[in-house]
Amino acid sequence: MTIFFSNLRRIFKRKLRVFVIVFLPAIMLLLFSSSVIDKSQTLNIGIIDLDKTDYTTLLENNLALQVKIATISQDQINNELINSKVDYVVVIEKGFTARLLKGEDMEATGYYLKNSIQSLPVQNYVESYISSGERIAKATGGNDQKFYEFLKNSNHANIQLDYRVLTEIERHKSYALVGIFVEIMLLTSVMFIMVILTDKENKTFYRTLTAPISLKNYMYQNILSFLLVSIIQVILGFIVLKSLFGIYMGDSILSMFLLLLTVSVLAVSIGVAVCSISKSVLQASFLGLFSTFFMGMLGGCLWEHDMATNLLRTIGKFTPVYWVMDGVSKVLQEQGVLAISGDILLTLLFAMVFFFLGTWRKEDIK
Repeated sequence: MTIFFSNLRRIFKRKLRVFVIVFLPAIMLLLFSSSVIDKSQTLNIGIIDLDKTDYTTLLENNLALQVKIATISQDQINNELINSKVDYVVVIEKGFTARLLKGEDMEATGYYLKNSIQSLPVQNYVESYISSGERIAKATGGNDQKFYEFLKNSNHANIQLDYRVLTEIERHKSYALVGIFVEIMLLTSVMFIMVILTDKENKTFYRTLTAPISLKNYMYQNILSFLLVSIIQVILGFIVLKSLFGIYMGDSILSMFLLLLTVSVLAVSIGVAVCSISKSVLQASFLGLFSTFFMGMLGGCLWEHDMATNLLRTIGKFTPVYWVMDGVSKVLQEQGVLAISGDILLTLLFAMVFFFLGTWRKEDIK
C-alpha cells in the first residue's frame, strides 16, 4: 500500500489541495445558500385576523413555525403583493370561528398574484386547517366550551396540519443545496487527477514499471487513495449540510448519505477517465471542468427535472448525474433505500464504465 499512503501525503501536503477539498465546498455552499434560501425559497405570509379567537390564533402560530409572518392591513394587500413583500395574504373575517361552530362551511379569503404557485403549500395548509376545525365542531355539536376543551386535552393533535405540504418548501431548498454540493464534488475531482498527471509528466508513472508492482496494482492504489479523499469530502459536506444549514434530508438520512457516497465513486471514476485521455495538466483541467460542469447541468444539479424541457430531460438521462439527482428527489419525497436502489445501481454502472476507460489505455507506454 506504498502508493496509497504516498498519494494521501501528496494530496494533503499542499495547502491548495486541502483548501479545495475541505474548505472550498463549504465556502461555495455558504455563498449559494444565501440566495437559495433567503431569496427564492422563504415564504412571506401576511395574516389579517379580524376574528381574534384562540382558534384563529393557533392557525397563525402554526404557520409561524414554517414561514415568515408579516402583519399588514387590508388596504396594503395589493401593494404588498405587487412589490413581492408577501407571497400570500390570508384574511379571516370577524365571526369566522362562531360560524364554523354553527356548522357552516367556512373558507378563509386568500390573496396571491395570478399564476404564482409558490404559495400553494400554504393555501393547502389553511384549507386543511379549516376542514379539521369543521370536523371538530361537528363532533362537539358546536359547543364552544367542548370545542376548546378538545383542543386543550388533545394538545391540538386533531387539528395539526399535515406539515408535509410545507416541507415542500424545505424540499426545494434541500434539492438546490445538495445539487450544488454534487456539482462541487464533480468539479473538485479534477484536483485529484493532477496527482496521476504529475506522475506522468515527471515519469514517475513509467518508472513504476521497473518496480516490483504491477500497473494494475499501481492504478488500484491510486484510485483507492482518491476514493478515500472523496469520501472524506462527502462526510464533511454532509455535516455542513445537515448541522450548519439544517436542511431537510427526507425521512431517511442514511439514504441521502448513500447517494452522496455514490457520487464520490462517480467523481473519482470521471477523474481517472479524464486522466487517461489527457496528455497534460492543462488539458485535463479544461476537459475535467468542462465535462463535469455540463454533466451536472444536464443531470439536474442546477434545476429540478420537472422544470426542464422534455428534450433536456431525455439528454440528461444519458448522464450519471441525472440518476443521482433523481435519487435525491426521491429521498426528499420520503422514499427509502429501496426506491433509490435503481438510481444507485445506474450511477455505479456509469462509474464502472469511466473506470474501465481510465484503466485500459496502454498505448502511451512504449
